[in-house]
Amino acid sequence: MQEIKDPNGVPRARDEFDEPDPYGPTTTFDFQHKVFTIQGGYFSFTSDRSEVVYYVPLGTNVAAVPLAALRSTFEIRRGSRDDRLLTTVESSLRFVKIIRPGESIPNELLDGTASWQVSDEHRALARNRVLIQLASWSSGHEIVVSDPTKIEQIAEDPVTKQRVADAYVKLTEALGLSPDRQVEVEARIAAYIHELAYIEALRGRLALIRSIVEKSERMRAAYRLDRTFVTEITQMIRLFKTPLAEFQTIFDQVDGQSGEVLALLKNLESQIEFTRRMRDELHHKLLDWDDLIEQWKRGGGERSATGEGLIKTTYRFLAQRYMSATIWRRG
Repeated sequence: MQEIKDPNGVPRARDEFDEPDPYGPTTTFDFQHKVFTIQGGYFSFTSDRSEVVYYVPLGTNVAAVPLAALRSTFEIRRGSRDDRLLTTVESSLRFVKIIRPGESIPNELLDGTASWQVSDEHRALARNRVLIQLASWSSGHEIVVSDPTKIEQIAEDPVTKQRVADAYVKLTEALGLSPDRQVEVEARIAAYIHELAYIEALRGRLALIRSIVEKSERMRAAYRLDRTFVTEITQMIRLFKTPLAEFQTIFDQVDGQSGEVLALLKNLESQIEFTRRMRDELHHKLLDWDDLIEQWKRGGGERSATGEGLIKTTYRFLAQRYMSATIWRRG
């Protein structure tokens, strides 16, 4: 019997929802009950992300209905199409912030691909990183480069290009393929680059979080004579250590898995599955940061009322999520 895993890839017990849907397959949240036709209704987490609720407008107010109450109040039978879709809603909110009835189920749950797009810049960065890995493997001397500008320069260097060409030949031979099947090796590399582009896009989001710390440190210097505010900024910066370490650990795992080119190609399917799992974990964690990142893009880093407000907002954001972990580690 095939092993069942949750959206994080963790094995779990089989339940009735793993059985074929008697109502037929669906790729959209095509709810049947009339309550899901209310104009403006949508699913999302509560502000503290403690549970998923159905938000519906009531005049000038918005009601937040927990899914359990939704099921009982509107007699949504367990195992019905609507009940199954509500379960899918809970899983889907790992990948999107809001779900409206009638929208498509995220690709992550349908075929494992991402439901969001990456830029050409991140595709190029992923390609260049892999080309440098190929050149390193071919020459026998590993090159570790983190600066995106330097990565592009090295990847475009004629020496690197020649080593990449040599690598394709050597990899084809190492995989036991005839020379005329080198195109298959190139296709495998291209498939991995496609997946890695999402990791690079997420790495870019992490860089923006790090920029918040840098701006905060500049503000600490600007407010050095305001002892109370400096203390608040210092405590806030300290709280960044936990999430930054968590993010970096995941990126290190991805980088470590992709470090050995030959092993990667021999186990490409499992490598792609692992990369997608890390992609989804990073994306889920970073969704929580998006609003804060956008606020800091518009200000901060200097002495101003806007900057002071951002410090206080960021302190609350971090304290709600990481204060207990920090206290535990210090104890």
